[in-house]
This record gives sequence, structure tokens and C-alpha cells, in this order.
Amino acid sequence: MQFRLFYTPLFIFITGAVLAVFLYDYVKQSQALQAENRFTKQAASYVKTIEAGLGNSRELLVSLKSFVANSDAITRNQFDQYAKDLLKERKYIQALEWIPKIGHGMREEFENYAREQGIKDFVIKYKREGKMHESPFQPEYFPVYYVYPMAGNEAAVGYNLSSNSARLKALMLARDTNSTVMSQGIKLVQEKSQQSAVLMFLPVYRSNALPKAVSERRRHLQGFALLVLRIPDLIEHVSKDFPARFNLQVTDMGDGQTLYSNISETVQQSVNNLQSQLSFSHRHWKITLSELHSSSGGLNWIAFLAAMGALCSTSLASLYLYSLNNTNHKIKREVEKQTKALKTSEQRFSLAVQGSSVGIWDWQIVEDKEYWSPQCYKLLGFDDNEISPNKNTFLDMVHPEHKERLVRVLKLHLAERKPFEVEYLLQVKSGDYQWFFATAQASWNSEGEAQRMVGSIQKIDQRKKAEIAINKYADELQRSNKDLEQFAYVASHDLKAPLRGISNLAAWIEESVDEHLDDENRSYMSLLQGRISRLESLLDGLLQYSRAGTEKRQIETVDVGGLVTDISDLLGASEKGFKVESMSFSIKIDKTVINQVLHNLINNSIKHHHLAVGSINITYRETDKEHLISVCDDGPGIDPKMYEKVFQMFQTLRPRDEIEGSGMGLAIVKKLIERNKGRIWIEPVEEQSGCRICFSIPKT
Repeated sequence: MQFRLFYTPLFIFITGAVLAVFLYDYVKQSQALQAENRFTKQAASYVKTIEAGLGNSRELLVSLKSFVANSDAITRNQFDQYAKDLLKERKYIQALEWIPKIGHGMREEFENYAREQGIKDFVIKYKREGKMHESPFQPEYFPVYYVYPMAGNEAAVGYNLSSNSARLKALMLARDTNSTVMSQGIKLVQEKSQQSAVLMFLPVYRSNALPKAVSERRRHLQGFALLVLRIPDLIEHVSKDFPARFNLQVTDMGDGQTLYSNISETVQQSVNNLQSQLSFSHRHWKITLSELHSSSGGLNWIAFLAAMGALCSTSLASLYLYSLNNTNHKIKREVEKQTKALKTSEQRFSLAVQGSSVGIWDWQIVEDKEYWSPQCYKLLGFDDNEISPNKNTFLDMVHPEHKERLVRVLKLHLAERKPFEVEYLLQVKSGDYQWFFATAQASWNSEGEAQRMVGSIQKIDQRKKAEIAINKYADELQRSNKDLEQFAYVASHDLKAPLRGISNLAAWIEESVDEHLDDENRSYMSLLQGRISRLESLLDGLLQYSRAGTEKRQIETVDVGGLVTDISDLLGASEKGFKVESMSFSIKIDKTVINQVLHNLINNSIKHHHLAVGSINITYRETDKEHLISVCDDGPGIDPKMYEKVFQMFQTLRPRDEIEGSGMGLAIVKKLIERNKGRIWIEPVEEQSGCRICFSIPKT
């Protein structure tokens, strides 16, 4: 009986105990699962927030590139003002910088110019053993020239980024791909702390249209827009509203470098962990997130209540539901906060775009929906939303002759990811066609399908029309020059035949009446023959001038010293009392051209010498790009006022009655030199009387 008295309570106790254990285990597993899901969502949101911070930084860099590329000459004040507007409320960005490309030949001029602009003691430098030194010789330098803010970044001014292998690698990748490239983690030259940072580079090219080939991009490179990003500050900025119980470690998968970590050796073991890969601007980061084990007694308290019996289960369930709702409410508030921050960032970017001369468009490819910015409508002459922003509307505005090329460039970009940069004519509201320059970039999903495309248009109507006019003028000028050369050739060639007839007729007359001529008439006949010979010489010179530089070039290595000896012997210089000397050197050039140039110059020095004897000296030196040759004599020299005039046709320094000549020699020489992209000029001989004629030939 006593056993039965205890049986029911014992049964109830055992049943309640079993129920409590079951409820405890169920609640424990549910809590763990919910915590894991909550952590996964928050961690994923955290990673996306970090990626959004990097994306916002890249948008700033794109804005800086557009500002530099669309401005003819930027002053330091203009750069500082524009950078200041971009960096508002972005304390995690160390600096915005402009990095010009400087060849070694322009280094001294560039450094002097920088000092003239107020940068005291400016030199291109590099860092060695913790100290700055003047940079040694390099074919190309990439020094920091404009930097904002200057405070705290003074040490970076003049620093040659190509002196560091990691930064040089990032520069070259950005240059060759025309894309934003982020460097590996670095220690800034202007940063004294151990905080890691990365550099973002975006190339700027001189030509409006993007060079397609890598070689063209290298040749047209103007410099780089650069953004210095402090990783710890960025992470602190984007994570200030996330729970403090997160542990985070960011590792560069390229070199294994830890860019950020708040995990200490004494940290508690994590219950939930998440690893994610973030790929951005040619770098790949591994993001490791963990959640600290909660030391609160929440689960023990719920288990204690469960052990009190089934009567408390409803209250426990209500409390549990309240806990979940509270957590979900916090997550919702956080999402709303991040969404608001994202809208603020987008509004700031929109205002920056509206302040420029570029119109922005956004095409959602899958939904086939488009957005045109107000500036885009303004460039086309329309009010906001006056016309529907869609693909058909845009294609109807494209000039018929340009539509096929535009569609082809678009297809290549979407299918093969080739750069989208194109110039075309658009019909604006007035009905006129005007020139525009467009750039765009699409994004693809993991299957390689294009999802979205964002781009810009810029009006280049005045520049393009001026370019077309210049090209047309150049074609007309070239055609006119060819017509003049053809006329000179025909005129000189066709006039020689009747001139020979006049010469023969004069000879026959003189022969027939020779015995009847007195001295005066005989002198007239002699003068007539001289004038005929002079006219023949002029026609020969004109014919030679019209042919100069028209022969097919055959580049070969020419021994110029030996060639001068042959020319001297051909002219009989030594027999005429002249000593011709030359340095021994060889250059690659068309032998016919250099032979004719030196022959005319040496012959002129002999012909116009005021003494019976004289000397002629040929010297040579070279630069990185050209050969420099000079012909110097000890003759009477040339009046400086005549330096330019002597290279014109039919110009002589002395009357033709004193020295016979066509006046075409130096004109022919000038034409030959310029046809070979060289220069010719005259320099005075200070130490003695005489003349020095110098000319240059580009290296092949």
C-alpha cells in the first residue's frame, strides 16, 4: 500500500524528470542550431559589409581617375579640393594620390618643376634600411606627386613606387589589364605603426580611347590614381555595429600574410566558425570568423525551469520565443542600419557624379531595365525622364553608320569580357548628331552569364570635330605636296628639252657667224651660253629636289667615315687644296640618303670657301634616340640672319655671276633629312671663322 502511495508521485516524478531531460536536450539542440544559423547570417553580412567597404573605396578611385583623365592640367589645389570631398567620413583611407609616369630623360625636369611648385627639396626617392634615399637610375619612375591629405603623408611625396617589387608588380598588372589592382599587405613609408595597409591602383591613359593591345597601353600610360587603405581601420569602421563577440582574421591567400586579426592566444574556444573567400581587384583573402562560447547561464536556467515540470514548459517556450524574436529584431535593425548607410554612400557617389561632366547609366540585363542619371539626360538635351531609358530608345539615337560597330563592341564585352570603350554619334534632342565617348563594365555570375552593366557617356563633340578637321587638313596638305612635287618634276623635266634646243641653236649661230663677231657680240654669246647653263643647273636642282626622299628606303649599316673619304675623292677635294677629315663611325641608315646629304654639304663648303685652301671636319655623337652629325669648315661663315633662309629653294649667299650654283643644295639636304624624321640647323663657330651645319637622324 505504501508502495502504491509512493508509486504515483514516483511515477509523476520519473515522468517529469524524463520530460525535463527530453525538454532540456531539445531546447539545447534548438538553441545551438539557432545560434549557428544566426551566426552564419551575421557572419555572411559581416563579410559582405567588408566587401562593400572595399567596393566603396574602388568607386572613389574610379571617380579620381575620371577627374584626372577628364582634366587637361590639374593643380595641386584642385586635386586637394576634389580628394577632400571624396574622403569625407572615410577615416580608414590613408590618402588619395596621383602617380605620374616619368621617363628617366624627364626626371631632372620633373624634379625641378616640382620644386618650383613649392615642394621643397623634391627628389624621386626610395626606402632602404628604414631611411629615404635618392632613387638610383631606372628607365621609368612612378613617384608620388599629388597626395591628400598631406598631413601625416609627407614622407610619401616623391617616393618611387616602382622601387618596391610588390608595388611594381601591382602597377604593371593594373597597366596591362586596365583594371583596379590591389597590392598585397604592405608597411606604409609614412606609417610608424605596425598597421597593415593595401594600395589600390587604377591606370590613366593619355588617349581618350582605351588602347586595346598591351603594348599600346604601356606606350600611352600617363600614370595611376592610387588609394591607400588601412585594413584594420576599415574593418573597425564596418564592424562597429556588429556584436563584439566575433573573432576575425583576414589572411592574404597570395602570400599568407595576416592583414588583420583580433584573436589572442587566451581567447576562449569558439563554438561556431566560418571561413569565406573574398576576391577583389586581383587579390584573394581568406576571412575567418568565429563566435566566442557564451559563458552566460541561459541554457542552464532553461534546463532548470524544464526540470520543474511540464507546467513551466509554456512559460519557457514563451521566453524562448521572446528571445528569438528579440534576436531577429536586432538583426532586422542592423540590416536597416546598413541599408541606410549604403543608400547614403550611393547618394554621396551620385552627387560626386553630378558634379562632373559624365553621364552614368545602369543596365539590369536579366530584367532588361535601365537607369539614366540626370546628367545623362542633360548631355542628350532632354529633361529628366523625358524619354524612356531603355535599349531600343538608345539604339534609335545612334547614327546608322555607327550602330553595327557599337553592337559588336557590346557583344564582345559581354561574351569575351573585352573592354567596352567606344566613340559614336548620337542624335540629341535638337535632331543634330553629336560625338560621345562611352565606357562601361559588366558583372557576371558564377556561370559566366552577364547580370548587370554600368557605364558612362561623355560629350566629346568639339574635340572630335576638331580632330576630324585636322585629319582632313593633313590629307589635303599631303595631297597638295604630292601635286607640287609632281608639278616640279614635270616642269623641270619638260623644260629641259626646249632648253637644249636653245643651247644647240645658240651654238650653231655662234659657229656660223663667229668670224663676223666683234668682242662685244662674242661676250654676249658667252653670256647667253652661261645663262643657258645656269638655267639647266636650276632645272637639274629642281628635278633633284622633287625626287629627294621618294626612293624606297633600304636601311643598312653604313661606314660614314669611309663614305666621307669616297665623297672627298669624288669631289677632288685634295687636288683643290682642301683637307676633309671625319671621325670613324657607323650608323644604320639608307646609304643613298646619307651619301647625298654629305656630298651636298662638303661640296658647298668647298664651293663657297673664300680661300684657295681650307679644311672640313665631320664629327659625330649619339643620344638615346638619335644620331647627331656636324659638318664644320673654316670658310667665311654664314650671317646668323640667313640661318633659316639658306635652306629655302633658289637661295645663294653670293651672286651667281661670282659663283655658279642652283641654290638648291641645302634645300635638298633639308628635305632629305626631314623625310627621314630628322632635324637640320646651323651653329656658329666661335673659336674661328667658318660654318657648322648640324643634322640629326633618328635611330632605327
